[in-house]
Amino acid sequence: MARKGENIYKRKDGRWEGRYGAGRLPDGRARYRSVYGKTYREVKEKLLIKKRDACLAGGKENTLPPGLTIRESVRLWMEENQTKWKESTLATYRSIVEKHILPVIGRQAVSGFDEEAWRAYFEGLRGQACTAQEKKLSETYLHQIFILLSQIFHFLGKKFRCNRPELPSVTSPAKTQIPQPPEGRELKKLEEHLIKSAQEGDLTSLGVLLSGCSGIRIGELCALQWKDIDLEKESIIVRKTMQRIRTFSSTDEAGMAGKTGTRVIITTPKSRNSIREIPLPGFLVELLKTARKSGQISEEGYVLKGIRKEYTEPRTLQYRFQAILKKLGIPGFNFHMLRHIFATNCISQGFDMKTLSELLGHSNVGTTMRIYVHSDMERKKMLMSGYKMAA
Repeated sequence: MARKGENIYKRKDGRWEGRYGAGRLPDGRARYRSVYGKTYREVKEKLLIKKRDACLAGGKENTLPPGLTIRESVRLWMEENQTKWKESTLATYRSIVEKHILPVIGRQAVSGFDEEAWRAYFEGLRGQACTAQEKKLSETYLHQIFILLSQIFHFLGKKFRCNRPELPSVTSPAKTQIPQPPEGRELKKLEEHLIKSAQEGDLTSLGVLLSGCSGIRIGELCALQWKDIDLEKESIIVRKTMQRIRTFSSTDEAGMAGKTGTRVIITTPKSRNSIREIPLPGFLVELLKTARKSGQISEEGYVLKGIRKEYTEPRTLQYRFQAILKKLGIPGFNFHMLRHIFATNCISQGFDMKTLSELLGHSNVGTTMRIYVHSDMERKKMLMSGYKMAA
C-alpha cells in the first residue's frame, strides 16, 4: 500500500513505483506519470526531483517540493556529502542529527517552518538535557546545531534551484572564555610529581608532561609513535590524532539509524596546520630517551603504550590524569587545560603570536589571538604609564 500522502507503492514485481501529477488531460482530469526504482528511498528522491522540475516549469522558482520534510532533507544532504567528510566529522554530524534534529523536527515540512517555529525549536533545545546528569546543552553546542541546519538549508537551495529556506538569526555564543588554571603552587606540585614518576618509568606522567610542555592535544598525544619523536633534533612531529567516535548500524528506509556503538579511530589531525613539528625542552628529551631505552620499543610502537592494547586512548588517559590530581589533592581540571596552561605561559614569556599559533597547530593566527589574547586594566595602565607623544 502507499505511504500516507506520498503515492509510493511497492509493485508485485518487487520494484517501487511513485506517481506524480503532470498537468491536466483535455477533459480536465488530472494526468499522472510514474517513476520507478529498486528501493523506496530511490523513488522518493526521484519524485522530489520531478516535483522540483514541475515547480520550475510553472515559474515557481522559489518553491521547494511540496511535503519535503526535515528528515528527507537531512538524508539527501548526508548522502550527497558524506564521502567528502572525515570519518570523525561524519560521526559528529550524525550524532547531532540523531539526538537533536530528527526526533524533534524530523517529520516537519521544511516549507512550514517559519521563524516562530524555529525559535520555539531552539528554545526547546536550550531546556533539553544532554546527559543523564541533567547537564544542559551549551550555547556553543546549540550554535553547532544551528550551523548544521544552515548547511542543510543551503544545500536544499542549490539542489532544488530555489532560494534557500531562511533560518532566524540567532545569537552567536560568547567569545570563548578560558577557565582559570590551578594556582602556581599547585602546578609546581603537579610538575614535581610528574617528573619524579616519569623518571621511575610511569608513561602516564610522561604523557602529561609532554602535553604541558608542548601544547599537544590529548588525541595527538595518544596517537604519537616513537617514529614521530626525533631525539637528535629534540622535537616531535604531530601527524595523527586518536579519538573515540560513535558508530551507526545501517539505516532504515526512512533514514533513521539503527543501534549505535563506539570505536577508536586514528586519522589526520584537526586541520592542515595541525601537522607540525614542535621543539622540546631539554629535560623532557632526557626523560624520553630514558623511556625509549628502558622500554626497548620499536619505531612503530606508541609512546603511551597501553596495558591491554598497544595504545592508550584519550578517555583512559583522562581518567588516569584525574586520578593523579586526586592523589595530590589538586582540584580536578580537564586534560585540555594543560594546552591552555602551555599557551598562557608562552604568552607571559614573550612568545610572538605567529610562533605560538604554529606550536599549537591552529588554522590561523586569528584563532590564537581570539582565544588567548586579552587585556586587563592593570596591563593597560602599565603600558600607558611610560607613553610619550614624542617617542
